Parts: sequence; structure tokens; C-alpha cells
Amino acid sequence: MLLYTIFANRNCELGYSKILGPEDTAQTTTATRRGASKYMLCGIKDSIGAITDIIIPDQHLSFDVGVSQVEFTLSDIKIADLKVPDISFDLNDGQQSQMSLLNCSVVIKFQWRLQQQSYPYITDFGSGKIIVTNGEMKGVVNSTADVDQCPGHMIIGFVRAEIDYESLQVKLDGGDSWLFQSIINLILSEIEDELMGTLTEVLLKGFINLINNVFEDNRRIVEFHGYPNIIKDERYTSGIFTSSAGYVALRISGYVYSRSNLKDDFVTPQKLNPFTLNKFNNDFQIAIHEAAINNAYYTFHKYNNTYSGPTYQVLKPPTIKFMNAAGLFSINVLSNNSEVKLKLTAKLQVENDVQSEKCQVFFIYEKYEADSEDPMINLDQIQDEVVIHLNSVSKFATYQLGYTHYTDLNKYSYMLDPVEHVIRLVGPEEFICPK
Repeated sequence: MLLYTIFANRNCELGYSKILGPEDTAQTTTATRRGASKYMLCGIKDSIGAITDIIIPDQHLSFDVGVSQVEFTLSDIKIADLKVPDISFDLNDGQQSQMSLLNCSVVIKFQWRLQQQSYPYITDFGSGKIIVTNGEMKGVVNSTADVDQCPGHMIIGFVRAEIDYESLQVKLDGGDSWLFQSIINLILSEIEDELMGTLTEVLLKGFINLINNVFEDNRRIVEFHGYPNIIKDERYTSGIFTSSAGYVALRISGYVYSRSNLKDDFVTPQKLNPFTLNKFNNDFQIAIHEAAINNAYYTFHKYNNTYSGPTYQVLKPPTIKFMNAAGLFSINVLSNNSEVKLKLTAKLQVENDVQSEKCQVFFIYEKYEADSEDPMINLDQIQDEVVIHLNSVSKFATYQLGYTHYTDLNKYSYMLDPVEHVIRLVGPEEFICPK
């Protein structure tokens, strides 16, 4: 059994180092134990090529045969096959969880060469493989703030892991010399006793990096489609891996910014009301704060004037209030030198683009009421103009989820929660890997 400790490496977005805290959480993903286990297994199977491509250094053994010394070298060592049929995910209270990869099997292939160091300088060579079956890797998944290397970012991954296996078999092919035949049993024993410690450490590192890659996503600062100056912060906040009562919560910022002013976030901690994480028993659910949507409206209006149309100008950032059946959207515009105050109904829409792995969260607007002190203004006409323009830009200028790998959000149900002021996207009762 080998014990190994590691943290995931996280890329740091240069020029964006705002320190995030738990009060900055505007978007949360919640998973049950079953959902988390299936998601991880799906991610591992999809990313398994990453571990088979790792570079394993050559390994060297030395033997004394009589008065002569023999060097035995393993080279071109590669993980030829890896299977992970099952995962166990045990959720603990706090910010640590136990994960186990169960019933793993690994085939490691290599080339070998034997070289006698004195007369008659016999050499020999061949190929071989190491077969590990019924392996199990156990690890503690944790998160910590990356204060030194990348302020405002969180590191998530294994902080401690161990690997064990039930059966290990070494096979050597080739080797015609009498010297090789005379010491083959010694070589097999040394490979099992000496080299497997090093090879197991390499394998364990590969497993850890594989799992960390499922957690890690280098696109944590995500551009909006068609709006390269508008970005969404999808970095983890502190306390990200909070697990309790059989579910785990992954917390991210969810704020929308202009690249030209990364400190202008509009949302204050007081606007982010606490909400129930495990309101449903489905494997996955996502909650987006009402304040996060208003933050996006603020940013698109202030830095792009996105919601102004050909015949009117928006006077201040629009806002939305979540109601039972729809949102109530408020927008003040200037038309023909007159101010018009409009309220529109906003019907929630969610569209997941599987290819780009982005999900658009937006609203379809309809006329509700309008008011102006100018008796000459045509309120119906200005309402129509505002609704037409808003619906033309809404899809890509409201809110988005920048990473939906392994999850088709088109199959989620979605609703507004006016009590807790969040959008809830609720997955199918049981998570099924789409690949």
C-alpha cells in the first residue's frame, strides 16, 4: 500500500485576483452521493486517456551473479489499459469527502534489456507487461484557498490518497540467453518488490491528476458569446466542498463583469440571500441567485448599452424580481425625449449548447404595463419596440453556465423560486452519463 499527498494545480487568470469568500457565492451546484459518484465515474472514463499518456521514467535493477554484475533496465514503460468500473463517494460533514475507485485493473507494458557488466558481456532483450487486478484507490478530497500562487482561486483535489491491489502478475517475453534464463525468477521477484513501489507511485499520481482534471476547469473566467468584453466568474469560492446530510455543494462566484473594470460587480453580500441547497432529492440541481441576474443586467447595460434599441435609450440598469410563474422585469427608457417606465413579464428559458459546453439562461419578455407622464407618447408602440429588441438580445446577454460537461441541461426542469430568490435547475431524478 502506498500513501501519497498532492494538490491540484490551478491556472491563474492574470490581472484578475479578487479574493473570493463564502459571501460571494451567487451560484451553487448540489449533488447527492449517488449523483456525485456517477458524475465522477463519467468524467474519469471520458478522461482516461490522460493517464495512459503519462511518461514513466526508465527503471533500473542490478544483480550480482557470481563475480559478475548484471544490469536490467525497463524502458518505454506505458500504461496500455486502465479500467475503473466503479466509484464510491462518501460525503462527510465539512469540506472533506472520501472517494474510492473500486475494482480497477491496469496493464503496464514495457521493453526490457539485460546487460552483463563483465566478460563475456552477455546482452539480451525482450518485452513484458505488469497486470494489476482488483485494485482500489482511496482518497480524501478537500479544498483550500490558493492564497500564495493565485489569490481568489481555490484548489480542489486529493489531499491524501492510497492505492492497494489484490493481484499483481509480471510477464517477460523474449530472452534466449542462458544468463537471462538462470536469473528470470530473481528478476520477476525484484520487479514486484522493488520497482512496483515506483510504478505504483506514478500510477497513483496519474489517478490523482485524472480526478483533479474532472474537478478542474481552466475556463473559470468565461466569455459571453458575442460579447468578448463581458466575462463571468466561475471560480470556486471558499467553502466549496461543503458536504452534509448526504449531498455535496460546489459553490462558485457567478458574478458577471466587464474586462475593463473587474472591481465593478454591483452585487453586495447583503443581496445574496441564503437558500436551501438540497430542496430536491434529484441527483443534481443548480441554483442561481436573483442578484446574479441583476448583476448581469447591470454589466451589460453599463458597459455595452445592450438593452437600448433603435428608437429608445435605457436610462438605468434594468432589474428583475422572481415571481411564481414568471419574472417581473422593470426597465426605464427614454423615447422621443420622454421617460417611460415599463414592467414586462419574463418567462425563463434554458438552452444547453452541447458542442460549446455552455448553457444560456435567459428570459422571453412580454408586455405587462407601461407608464409615462407624457400623454402624447404611444405606450403600446414603445412596449412593442422594447419587447422586440430585448428578445433579440436576451439569449446571449443575460446569464450563462460556462461548463456543462457530462451534463445535458436541456433535460433539466427549471423554475423560479420567489421565496428564496433563486432560479432552480433540477436534473432528472437519476444522473446518467451522456457519453
